[in-house]
Amino acid sequence: MEARLPQAPPQTPSPMRRFRNVLDKSRNGLGKSRNGPGLFGTPIKSPLNKSRNGLDRSWNGMMNRKNRLDRSANGLDNSLSGLSPEDEARRIKRFGRNRNMWEDKGKQNTPNGIKPKRHIVKIKTVSPDDDRLPPSHMVASPGSDIIARKGFVGNTKFLKGIKKGDPDAERGYFANFPPKDTAAIMDEMIAKNKELTKQPFPYCVTFTLWATDNVNTYGRSLAQIFYLLGVKLVDGTIDEVELIPLDKLKRPRIDVVVSCSGVFRDLFMNQMTLLDQAIKMVAEAKEPPEMNYIRKHSFQMTQELSCGIREAATRVFSNSAGSYSANIAAWVQSNEWESETQLQRQFLARKCYAFNSDKPGLMEYKSEMFKAALRNSDVTIQNLDLNDILSITDVPHYYDSDPTKVIQALRYDGKRPACLLAKTTAEGHEVHTLNETIRIDSMAKILSPDYYEKILKQNEDGVKEISNCLRNMLGWAVTSGNVDTFLFEIASSIFMEDREMVLRLREKDNTSFRNLLSTFVKAGEQGYWETSEKKIVKLRELKKFAESGFD
Repeated sequence: MEARLPQAPPQTPSPMRRFRNVLDKSRNGLGKSRNGPGLFGTPIKSPLNKSRNGLDRSWNGMMNRKNRLDRSANGLDNSLSGLSPEDEARRIKRFGRNRNMWEDKGKQNTPNGIKPKRHIVKIKTVSPDDDRLPPSHMVASPGSDIIARKGFVGNTKFLKGIKKGDPDAERGYFANFPPKDTAAIMDEMIAKNKELTKQPFPYCVTFTLWATDNVNTYGRSLAQIFYLLGVKLVDGTIDEVELIPLDKLKRPRIDVVVSCSGVFRDLFMNQMTLLDQAIKMVAEAKEPPEMNYIRKHSFQMTQELSCGIREAATRVFSNSAGSYSANIAAWVQSNEWESETQLQRQFLARKCYAFNSDKPGLMEYKSEMFKAALRNSDVTIQNLDLNDILSITDVPHYYDSDPTKVIQALRYDGKRPACLLAKTTAEGHEVHTLNETIRIDSMAKILSPDYYEKILKQNEDGVKEISNCLRNMLGWAVTSGNVDTFLFEIASSIFMEDREMVLRLREKDNTSFRNLLSTFVKAGEQGYWETSEKKIVKLRELKKFAESGFD
């Protein structure tokens, strides 16, 4: 009798196995019911099949695109790594030598094998004499920037100098320099100085050079300095000067001191070099001192400063690098200055940096040299740029750089130099004294009822404009001393003594009204307005009333 081994009890499937069995049954049942019979025995087309078929087609399309991308990538790798000579020969045979393989590969995938045309923009030049153009046609002028417009070479006149010895080219190139009215303005300046001082020629003239004036007038101030020095540009050049012989000049060479604005220093460094070279050339010329005032003054400065004649001929000054203006206007506008001496010291400290053509690009501190050069000056002159302003009392920068009172303090005889202003308009040129100019401008503008009533009615900043004009008038009185005291008296009677006008100005702009009162008080305290102490006390009380804020 055979012995039977004991059988193991049936194993219970694990939970995970049971879950898999249920999932398999569900899948089988779903597969059977996908296309099962409908209600009337017709097969049901399950939407799931459509979705699945669409998904398959999308997947197949994606794989096709992937294959094309792979082929493109392979081609890119081939182009980057370089083709073999055999492949290169096949490419040239198939696509041509000047064809782009990548463009043609893309064209092969276009529908029906149609290859898009390659558009090439061709630039055609039309001659002005073309009969197809109307008579009113104006040919466009392309830009001449050969860097921005590659492949274009326009007018190359700016790239090379003119041909020396060609008078037509020289006249066309230098047609605007020197300006035609240069000699006439300087002759009128000499005549004006003769009328004031009874001297036939001034010994030294101090110029204040502005960048905008020289840009708009093609270097009018530079030409005026050359005229007084008796030098001219060498024919066919713009960077060389030569002396005009004395027998042809028929007058002495007049000394000059050139005070350049900060912007002029930044923009016209080459012109400053040319000025310095011209002045030193005149100083070194072996001519009699009575016919060469620069040489005469330079010899005096060599003994005073213990230097050579070339260094003593330093006449071009400006601010230090990165500095602008003398800041006199800032003190006047703030009304916090105490005396003229304070402002004059600041002018000398900020404007005494000398330019030396032997050391280009370096502004050296030459305070004693600047003082010695100014000490010989008889005349100060500025060229006004009246394109944007109506009067010199509209802006403060003209009196900010005015050296009239500074020169008077430096001169041993205490004589005040003549302060002249040159105006050039469409009608012609005029040279007036500062006293005449301020008087005419003030009476025609800020002190005219037609003007101040108009700006008070139409302009929201009318009170501010009146205050700024009178403050600039005070600034001219501080730096030049050429403002008539009766102008402040007339202004006071118009704006301060009329009760209705006072209330009107205070109501319209109380801040500007307080500034206006401060200007009158400062002018009276410093002696620029000769008035009674009683009136000044009344203005101080009115100023406190305006600052109080009470009606």
